Amino acid sequence: MPGWVGRRPYPSGWPWIQPSILISTAEDERYRANYWLDTELGEDDDSSDDYLPPEGSNSDSDASSDDSAHLMVDSVSDDAISDSEVAYIAAGVKNWRRSPSPTPLEQQEDLSRQIAELVKAEQAAAAAYNPDEVVSLITHLYELFIAMGHWPEGCLRYPPHTDPPVNEELAVQLGYAPACVALMHRLPYWNWHENGDDRRQIVSRSHFADYTRDDDLKEGRRGWPYMWMDGSSDYDPWLLPIVISDREGTHVMLDTVLGTVRAYSTGGGPTHDAVEWRRHGEVGPTEEEKNQAEWTEYRRTPLVPAAHYFSEVISAYRSLLRLPIVDPDRSDPKEEPQHHSSYPIWMITEEREEKETLLNLYRACGWPDQWRRAEFVAKWTVAKKEIRARARQAQEQDEDGDGFD
Repeated sequence: MPGWVGRRPYPSGWPWIQPSILISTAEDERYRANYWLDTELGEDDDSSDDYLPPEGSNSDSDASSDDSAHLMVDSVSDDAISDSEVAYIAAGVKNWRRSPSPTPLEQQEDLSRQIAELVKAEQAAAAAYNPDEVVSLITHLYELFIAMGHWPEGCLRYPPHTDPPVNEELAVQLGYAPACVALMHRLPYWNWHENGDDRRQIVSRSHFADYTRDDDLKEGRRGWPYMWMDGSSDYDPWLLPIVISDREGTHVMLDTVLGTVRAYSTGGGPTHDAVEWRRHGEVGPTEEEKNQAEWTEYRRTPLVPAAHYFSEVISAYRSLLRLPIVDPDRSDPKEEPQHHSSYPIWMITEEREEKETLLNLYRACGWPDQWRRAEFVAKWTVAKKEIRARARQAQEQDEDGDGFD
């Protein structure tokens, strides 16, 4: 199982931006059936030198593709791989000479098939949607950030919200669907007026919605950048943003009808390769058509079942595949900082030291099962000061040169 976690094709912005419901569902099914395919193989596992062809096989170069497919299927035991995957492998062997460029008709047929699969997946997500479960997962996520030392203890306000309350009258006037208003009352919120806005940010250039604030109620209907676009309309009323994008941040919207999450970066918009985008057809050439597509790009965003989405985010931080506390743009502990003109060596060293120190401290302080939060916070406070002192010293030394060597 560890091999699976380390080799998944995470999209940019993961875990806050996740693959389409079709991709994630297929991955989950494949993992449950054949997780051994994704495990890391050691050098001793390479048995290619000992390979012997099955008896009766034809090793001549003119062997038919049908025979190859038959041998491929026969060489795999029934209890090691699913029937559907055997069929997939056999089809791949049989059709290996097929042109990699499908015809327009084949492309349209493939898109129609994917759209039909997407509709089925949406129906399944809607049937499985449980608002109680989603509220519980979001609450768990916020409490995880407290446990990990990103937010201070006591910073959350739990329902019922009375001081301040959710302005339900304004929410109705703004056009939120009843399901969204009901969830507003049930979610916990960051105590921003006591702790400040800056530490809420764990998603780059974005903040968690607090629907006891009128500003967030308004931005939850039309956020950045749409609020500045003449002619743009409010979001669909059944969408409830959980994360609100600031300038070039990330939108995370809960669809209370489908029970899915729509998440995308406002810097680049949703991927145009996903079937969720392509099912709306090609964007027309006129300025009006392009604007309409941009104003409603949230409808074209890859969908992820809500419970799956928030469970994935929780898992990413709990497993330390992503780190809180550090700059959200650099939360991947395995990502090596890139040296360029606006990111000098001393900053790279500081980032690397911060992430390495955090990882070591989490493990040394018993994360997650024997967790000693107070010990971690005390040690990290000291370590952070030392790291930043060294960085400032290196910065001063670099001022005598160009600062980037």
